[in-house]
Amino acid sequence: MLILTPTEFTHADPGPTAVLDWVRSPNGQTLADHGSCAAALLPMDDDVVLVLPPRSVSWHRVACPKVSGARLRAALDGLLEERLLADTAALHFALEPGGKVGQTLWVAACDRTWLKSWLQTLDAAGHPVTRIVPSLAPLGATEGTLELHWAHQQNGQAWLASTTTLGVSNLPLGEGPGLTLPEASDQTRWYTEPAVAAQVERLVDRRFELLALPAWLLRCAQGDWNLAQFDLSLSSGARRGQRMRQWLREWRSAPVWRPVRWGLAACLLSLLAGINVLAWTERSTLAAKQQAITQTLQTTFPDIALVMDAPRQMQRGLVDLQQASGTLSGADLEAVLAAVAAAVPGAAPAAIDFTPGDARLGGWTLPEPQLQAAAQALSQRGWQASLDGDSLRIQPKAP
Repeated sequence: MLILTPTEFTHADPGPTAVLDWVRSPNGQTLADHGSCAAALLPMDDDVVLVLPPRSVSWHRVACPKVSGARLRAALDGLLEERLLADTAALHFALEPGGKVGQTLWVAACDRTWLKSWLQTLDAAGHPVTRIVPSLAPLGATEGTLELHWAHQQNGQAWLASTTTLGVSNLPLGEGPGLTLPEASDQTRWYTEPAVAAQVERLVDRRFELLALPAWLLRCAQGDWNLAQFDLSLSSGARRGQRMRQWLREWRSAPVWRPVRWGLAACLLSLLAGINVLAWTERSTLAAKQQAITQTLQTTFPDIALVMDAPRQMQRGLVDLQQASGTLSGADLEAVLAAVAAAVPGAAPAAIDFTPGDARLGGWTLPEPQLQAAAQALSQRGWQASLDGDSLRIQPKAP
């Protein structure tokens, strides 16, 4: 994220040499780098946030009528025409985040020509703005802070910008008598740039927390406001991408998501550990079964020293024993013919091609459907039977 703001506040159109203060952040929460330079010299980043100085935005509380988006801008012109010194057509308006028509909302107003000039200058320099945020905005009723004051320097002048639930104010800080501010509470926050700390503490007679401009800009970019609305709004696809990037940054770095991140990491580690334990158990069980089969083979057939495929070696050993004892096995022709006679009673093949363990019976006078039925019957009896042309191929089933 690249966060930037004009170094000097002026309503004149910014030229190519206009200087901006900028901050880079990898996640929107921590500060990586900062500096000041012209737009053409800014560091590259896909997410560019323009922060408007406090004095460039005015704030107005209005009852927003229930009109469509196309007519809302004209309705705001009518509502604010008597409150503003400038022509409403020359101003840019933006509604508070989450605001809906038909409710009383905060409306931000700023010089439209000046803002568009900055957007065009940054776009021409290869830094199109993805979000526009104010330095200060009215506080929400649900926020824990009731007042926020920020002393800063701009154009060589010290200013005290303040915000409450009632709006935003900007007061110049001179060398005259001190300022009289409302009584502070525990929910009041006082910040100042280091350059004006001594001056503002002397005038206000209160301790301020030092907050340099880079840290302030980072804080501004963390708010919900986006002044890129109406004719300055982004496309729907760009807004979705912007919201997705913001959500990812918050999820990756925001403290409020830390328990979720730790919980997800713990779940993933537990799942990975469980998968490894399950895989180890399965491998151990399989190895035990293989060892049991090998021991059974070597116990039954002690002359087999090298075990390559225990089931097949055991089948061959059984066949050898059956042949040695004169007992029929599935590899003998007599066993095949007996099985065929049971599956196809009253029919016999005219041709027999036999090798131990593989018999082809052909020359049938039966139609093909009956031969298919015979093959299925043989399969149900524990044989491998298939129809190959007009021949019935029969083999003992593999173990």
